[in-house]
Amino acid sequence: MEKSVPNRSQAKGAEEEQLLASLLQANYLKVLDYFLKLTQDLDLAKDLTQETMVKAIKNFPQYRGDAQFASWLISIGTNLYRDTLRKQKLSRRRDPAVLTGPKQPGPSVAKIDLKQALLQLPAEKRVPLILKYYYDYSYQEIATCLRIPVGTVRSRLHSAVHSLRRIMEAKLPSGEGE
Repeated sequence: MEKSVPNRSQAKGAEEEQLLASLLQANYLKVLDYFLKLTQDLDLAKDLTQETMVKAIKNFPQYRGDAQFASWLISIGTNLYRDTLRKQKLSRRRDPAVLTGPKQPGPSVAKIDLKQALLQLPAEKRVPLILKYYYDYSYQEIATCLRIPVGTVRSRLHSAVHSLRRIMEAKLPSGEGE
């Protein structure tokens, strides 16, 4: 039978605080890197990472451990990113400077700026694509992070790959994408 400890709740709270601090520290760079890939803006990535960490601290009691902690953080961060896009009512995808972009010298695919092409995708396609191909998340992990069905993940990935291919082929001089 377990002994009753008078300060058990305080000890548990202190242990949880230490656990949370170590989990946040261990995953900080992963979340920051995710936002850098998503936004291509260091300041915005840092702000979103900080907001994600604050929200994770507030919501840690609700973390059930169903998914990896990093996946849970990415899920929180993705929702914050969506909220940011909604609040600003301005997505880089619709920014004419990003759509036209500077002309890339040279004809090869290697010289096409993939980052700029990614930014032209809407967030609903870009986010699953980054999670799948940069972070090697499974369809199920992406579905859990984004709170969408696995079939929707597959559909968005398929559509994102085709859209990205069209964007990149459009940047090639005529005759080179064939």
